[in-house]
Amino acid sequence: MRRNRRNRTVLDKKGLVEKMLEDTANTIDNIREDIEKSIVDYTFVPGKDIIETDDSVIVHVDLPGINKEDIELNVTEKRMRVKANFDITSEIEQGSYITINDQKSGVMRRTVRFPKKVIPEQADARFEQDVLVVEVPKQEKEESINVQIK
Repeated sequence: MRRNRRNRTVLDKKGLVEKMLEDTANTIDNIREDIEKSIVDYTFVPGKDIIETDDSVIVHVDLPGINKEDIELNVTEKRMRVKANFDITSEIEQGSYITINDQKSGVMRRTVRFPKKVIPEQADARFEQDVLVVEVPKQEKEESINVQIK
């Protein structure tokens, strides 16, 4: 009788472990699907450059084919978020017979973390030649002095 209980307990544990593994595999599959969906939804990720001076942080974000009116910019002490709606159509004609139309539309989102805390109220943004330029003064400016070594 004892032996039978022991076998049942081992089988119960084996079933529990198999159920846990199955649940884990399902969870991983769901996460993979979410990531793949996100990648498809956000295929347009603009390039960026961050320049840090003694007084400010300057960020350049490439937004080719986007209109200034379609850009939203949000700046905090630690980061900036850019959101832009885009509807880009390109046409290629070859001779009089072949016309290729390529249309992309959607929403582009980009978050940029600043290397230092900034003063968001003093942010200055301009959009020129398909590049968004955001300049924000640092909260703590770095000053340096030359020190003579003895």
